[in-house]
Amino acid sequence: MPITLITGPANAGKAREVLGAVRGHLACGEEPLLVVPTRADAERYRRELALEGAGLGARVERFEGLIGEVVRRAGLSEPVLGRVARERVLALLIAGGADRARRSTPGFVSALGATVAELEVRRVTPARLEAALKAWVSVDGSGAAAGSEDLGRLYGEYRRLLERIGRTDPERRAARALDALRLEPARWGATPVLMYGFDDFGVLQLDAIETLGAVVDAPVTVSLTYEPGRTALGSRAGTFETLRPLAVEHRRLEARAEYYAPRARAALHHLERSLFEPGAERVQDAARAVRLLEGGGERAELELVAGEVRALLDEGTRPEEIAVVHRMPSAVAELLGEVFAARGIPYALECRVPFANTVIGGALLGALRSTTAAGEAGDLLAWLRAPGLLAHPELADRLEAQVRREGVTSAARAREIWEAEHWRLEALDHLGEAARRGSRALCERAAGELEWLFNAPRRGSAALLASDELDEARALAAGRRALAELGGLAYGAPELGLDTTELARALEGLEIVSGEGAGDGRVAVVDPLALRARRVRALFLCGLQEGVFPASARPEPLLAEEERRRLAETSGLRLGGSRQADTLAAERYALYAAVSRPQELLVLSWHAADDDGVAQARSLFVDDIVDLFEEGLEERRARRPLGAVGWGRPGDPMPPSADSTPSPPFGDRDVAGARHPTPLGPLRDEAITRELREHVWSASSLEVWSECPVKWFVQRMLRADDLDPDPEPLVRGGLAHAALKDTLEGLRERTGSARLTGARLRLAKELLREALARREAEFPLSAAPERRPGLRRRLEADLERYLEHAAEQGSPLEPAYLELGFGFGPGEGAPEVDPVLPALDLGDGLRLRGRIDRVDIAAGGARAVVYDYKGRLAPAAAKWTEQGNVQVALYMRAVEELLGLEAVGGFYQPLSGGDLRARGVLDGESGVEIECVRGEQREHGEVRELLEEAVATARAAAAQAGRGELEPRPRTCAYRGGCMYPTICRCGS
Repeated sequence: MPITLITGPANAGKAREVLGAVRGHLACGEEPLLVVPTRADAERYRRELALEGAGLGARVERFEGLIGEVVRRAGLSEPVLGRVARERVLALLIAGGADRARRSTPGFVSALGATVAELEVRRVTPARLEAALKAWVSVDGSGAAAGSEDLGRLYGEYRRLLERIGRTDPERRAARALDALRLEPARWGATPVLMYGFDDFGVLQLDAIETLGAVVDAPVTVSLTYEPGRTALGSRAGTFETLRPLAVEHRRLEARAEYYAPRARAALHHLERSLFEPGAERVQDAARAVRLLEGGGERAELELVAGEVRALLDEGTRPEEIAVVHRMPSAVAELLGEVFAARGIPYALECRVPFANTVIGGALLGALRSTTAAGEAGDLLAWLRAPGLLAHPELADRLEAQVRREGVTSAARAREIWEAEHWRLEALDHLGEAARRGSRALCERAAGELEWLFNAPRRGSAALLASDELDEARALAAGRRALAELGGLAYGAPELGLDTTELARALEGLEIVSGEGAGDGRVAVVDPLALRARRVRALFLCGLQEGVFPASARPEPLLAEEERRRLAETSGLRLGGSRQADTLAAERYALYAAVSRPQELLVLSWHAADDDGVAQARSLFVDDIVDLFEEGLEERRARRPLGAVGWGRPGDPMPPSADSTPSPPFGDRDVAGARHPTPLGPLRDEAITRELREHVWSASSLEVWSECPVKWFVQRMLRADDLDPDPEPLVRGGLAHAALKDTLEGLRERTGSARLTGARLRLAKELLREALARREAEFPLSAAPERRPGLRRRLEADLERYLEHAAEQGSPLEPAYLELGFGFGPGEGAPEVDPVLPALDLGDGLRLRGRIDRVDIAAGGARAVVYDYKGRLAPAAAKWTEQGNVQVALYMRAVEELLGLEAVGGFYQPLSGGDLRARGVLDGESGVEIECVRGEQREHGEVRELLEEAVATARAAAAQAGRGELEPRPRTCAYRGGCMYPTICRCGS
């Protein structure tokens, strides 16, 4: 039995032993096969062997490559079923069974696929499984056991269906190939196999080791990170005990302190030897080797990490000598990429990405769905937006704007809108025609469309793929393979054919490996077990949160742990492992594997809250490490508050906290006792600030600026909401204004006066209903057509109540100007019937324009009262300045300056709600008598002072804008406080 087992801790020099064995085999004229866990490990050791001149004699593969070589030498050639095709087969088999709704979900199909793979690897036949399940039922008779009998039937049908279509699955092919070598060992020959970097082995891997070493008699060397009695390595004891009887030689290696750089040796070696060991002593020399980072939120934590990494790079550390480790790298991939890009940090992160999330994958799925009745407008847009499909991509933007504003939801209707203005989308017709010809024709056509989508932006250029285009190439390759498999399934089994909907659903389950692997010039971003075969100078272990690392135990997806235990007890068939019991031990090993990799610096990081400010618990693993060092380690941790802005000098790490009091995770959040947030401005672009200085303001725009300049910048300058339909309250207000204008104008035409009285109320209501019917097409009350009738009836009832209220008040004033516009240029929406009035000059460079809802004139025609319609809430004049409500006051100044009238009153008039009384101010010395809320009749001097305060507030706001002072104001930004755009503003609110 030429199996050599090498064990020892992570810093025992197992790599040196294994590479020494590789060189020994080469010296004997053999061509060894070195098997390592990851793609990055394979690349590294290929380079290392090539530098030694051994690159042509030794092969470096992952375990999948070893199995591929086993299959090749065993002489097996039958086609293999890929994951997408297997899930299609399983979905068909379970579609007609009991509990169809649950069993047809993608999660159930994936779980069944994993169970089938395990059965194949363990060489469990359908007959053996059915017998085991029957034995379980006969003993237990439980509902759970009885419900699992269907698994045996599904497995048997799966096997028979694969035989019918002439396919096998990867696990069964691997098991059959190993069995073939057991029967004919000469097929393998004497090729040595060396396995390095694995800390654990699955059933198939152990099978391969035993077959090649104990049966075929090939030289096999296996390294395993293990020491008896170590708590951190306890989860690997079972694997060690499985391998030990097979090994003819067992080499135990001792820990080597030389593994670490001299200045970090004492601390990091102590950490490796003492982690999770009871009674471990504290050491005093950790300051230069172990550091802690605490972020107020997840972004703040990663920004701290980025600052430290940037500092190391600027000091001369090569990127490939740094690793950033996270328990689930894919969960932080997007945020980490954003933060690292901002610091100019090159990084490598591989993660599994759905085919639908790639550009060409999403476009193909959009095209497929657009040919079905269930297709949505977003599906058509996803296809049209594929790079290169449209010579003018802005056409897709226009279509999106139109379908959103009109509330179009179906792909069919969106296509009608497109084809009415542009050309026919024949590619969709071709997909529909192919679907009618059958599954194979559909898959071939879809493959052609996928290739066209990939080539479209590159057609005629012969361009090499950039690094950010490699995912699209991977999506093309994976998509073509999946489509070829799916298209061929129907040959032996017509029931496996797909229609367009089923094809799109099948491709949704396809995944690709995205991102660059670790290599020269990039910081590796990996999970804790990805560095088992490599060392780094500096390692950042991030996301140390309770429930994340250590991760919580996950139940078995198909048969629960207790069900598997009872199955083994009653039938002798053992599936899976003791996942629940081993979870903490496995997580401890994962921590050990990570913290034992750096040679000079280990940095641990966590965040005190999520990015919404909800407190998050730090992992207890941090305490396990901190307890090994002097007490000052935690006090020296660096902190960055939630919502912090700015990096300091380029390359500078964030400074440590000056005291030991935990910092609040809210940064400069605007709460009691907190400081106000640091202004984001001023805006420094001269073109923008010049535009702001020359801007003609509206009163409502000045009010928005007073509430929060950042909100004004997003809403009024960036116009971030242009693609969305207008909010229902805004459209309702527009229709209400238009309908009231038409009603009062109609009343004037029919009776000679626009005043509302009891005698004219019936006519006013008739005119209102006519106006609403006429104007509704201009103001669709909702993007959802089914909501419009109810909203229209509600608006009509509210406006009728207002007409009744106004008639009861019996105002002596005559509505003279309706929707009076001023300061508008040609084509800016000012109706031709309005007087052509210029902008109002308020001094200090402030010019104002707007539209006054109504100006009522008193008898004699010299005095006027201004009305501004509000949906429900009408602010009292006493709170105008405090709340920044300047609109009515500025409109009063406009009436005086532009119409030559004396504005003696201004009111906000609610159009709905329980209280329809107008709120505002009236000059009590003017002689104009109308109904007012108590206290809103003021002396003449008070009214003039109020107008001057409003003008001063407006001037101050315009002056701030002209200086570019983009200050966040979370107290008044959103309704009832808070920031409306936290991801843009980042004021910490």
